[in-house]
Amino acid sequence: MNLRSIDLNLLVIFDALMAEKGITRAAKAIGMTPSAVSHALGRLRQTFGDPLFGRTPTGMQPTRRALELIPFVRAALHSLQHGIALQHDFDPATSQRIFNLRQSDFMSDCLLPRLCARLRAEAPGVTLVVGQLPDDDENPYAPGDIQMRVGARVRGPEYRRKRIWRDPFAVAMRAGHPARRGTLTFDRFLELPFLDVSSAIVDRRSLDEVLRSRGATRRTAVTIPTLAGVVAVLAHTDLCAVLPQRWVALYSAPSELATMPLPEPLHGIEYAVDMIWHASDERNAGHRWLRRLIVEEFDVLYAPPVLQKRRVGHPPSRLDEVPPLAAAS
Repeated sequence: MNLRSIDLNLLVIFDALMAEKGITRAAKAIGMTPSAVSHALGRLRQTFGDPLFGRTPTGMQPTRRALELIPFVRAALHSLQHGIALQHDFDPATSQRIFNLRQSDFMSDCLLPRLCARLRAEAPGVTLVVGQLPDDDENPYAPGDIQMRVGARVRGPEYRRKRIWRDPFAVAMRAGHPARRGTLTFDRFLELPFLDVSSAIVDRRSLDEVLRSRGATRRTAVTIPTLAGVVAVLAHTDLCAVLPQRWVALYSAPSELATMPLPEPLHGIEYAVDMIWHASDERNAGHRWLRRLIVEEFDVLYAPPVLQKRRVGHPPSRLDEVPPLAAAS
């Protein structure tokens, strides 16, 4: 039997007839007139080639064919209802949903521990699959994904973006570094040996573009693959690194690393974290819930120390939101 030949509304009426065992009661249960339900029963009988129900003194009794059909019909209706409910209703305490989060190793170190703890407390049945960010030259934002990117530059009305953090860049170095003596001028900055991270957790494009516009370049002496060794390398060498100022404060002791502001004309260059998702997930209740958690945990993580004592369920950040990326600068 071809499903295209079946009016799926008839399955709802069939389910009601099986539950109520009477045309009048079934009509009341689903908000139809008895004559409309009676007409639908005739169509059901024609569709399945079976009477489906017989009249008895105690009500309508299902035939063997009806009893065979009802488990499949109810399973299909339940599955469809569940799929529709995902758009509007989401209960984290009972959900078994799978979410996909793509991020850099910067987020793995800072956001992920807090987010996982929150998920385990509020949504123990939810599964979070964390993956690496795809390359920029791919189509990176699949429906269902949430991506955490630094200074996202992708454009298109099919995407949404929320900027959840801004942090000025600073020059990080060991506490006793010779460059800390005096003012860090532009010429002294260019003489410093730099440590870079190839996973690109820091968006250095704006910095390097300004340097190129002045005919200058930084000297990258060492490149490492991830953030894991940044603090240790800086603390034991004369290497420097351009890092978000708050990240340095969070992940190093005052006796290990110090920071200096970027020199002119590099003032104002900042680190920006964007959360990006597909427009088709904009109104999805579960997706909205996870996006809210990410904003809240990021807000708590980077709040001033006196504010970090707030309870987990604090109001979300009021940092700016840019709806379609096509409209973003």
